[in-house]
Amino acid sequence: MKRIHIVGVSPRTGTTLMAEAIKTCYHIDYYTTHEDRLFTRAPGHPDIFLTKNPKDVMIAGPSLRVDPDLYVICMLRDPRDIICSRHKKDPDRYWASLRYWKMYSKEARRLQNHPRFILIRYESFVSDPDKVQDILSARIPFLEKNVPFSKYHEAATVSDSSQKALSGVRPIKPTSVGRWRDHKERIAGQLKLHGSLTDDLISFGYEEDNHWLNELDGVKPDLSPSHFPEYMTFSKRVSLKFGKYLEAVRRMVEQMMGRRIRITHPKKWL
Repeated sequence: MKRIHIVGVSPRTGTTLMAEAIKTCYHIDYYTTHEDRLFTRAPGHPDIFLTKNPKDVMIAGPSLRVDPDLYVICMLRDPRDIICSRHKKDPDRYWASLRYWKMYSKEARRLQNHPRFILIRYESFVSDPDKVQDILSARIPFLEKNVPFSKYHEAATVSDSSQKALSGVRPIKPTSVGRWRDHKERIAGQLKLHGSLTDDLISFGYEEDNHWLNELDGVKPDLSPSHFPEYMTFSKRVSLKFGKYLEAVRRMVEQMMGRRIRITHPKKWL
């Protein structure tokens, strides 16, 4: 069984849109209609199994090293747009704080040269979806294309949870790129809470220097809480580190035994 797992450098990076586009535009034997962890196993024996969960960028590394049938697509997005995004589940608050980017992007950087770790820039995906589809087809050779990404909206049938995350089925367009400029108070507040972004923006190609900070001159920081907590508890950090190696060991044993192993994992890991 080939496994494609979609992760991100934070919540709100386009993982849901990517998952819906792949299951609509390629032949996928089995996919889940909500967020499922890397620990999830498909019922039966499908040839291609598709799942997504942004946070699993933090645990995918060891499993990639031991499982040659695992492919991980990681969605990269301008962190300023990420932290200014809202979700219909909680429209009165920004969804995710900058702390997710601070953690997840470091792990994505460590994995980016792995041949089965595919870093996709959200801005490229929504600006030229067919070009990104060509990249995925080349990097994941067993995928069979049925529909161009640019025609995704004409063929898509999405779940209720995806409808909320995507605000409906629409053509893939760059309508949300650069919206952080309408939320400068939020940007200033998150920088105050979590520190500078400039080095990351330069290294990932979103800025050439620190001149973008001039746009925040005189802006009063918005320190209101996000939907998700600003900081991670120590116990979650420990369970996260333990979980990524447990999953890798599980995959190694499954390969040796030729069958899947059931393990009960904590339900509320990061």
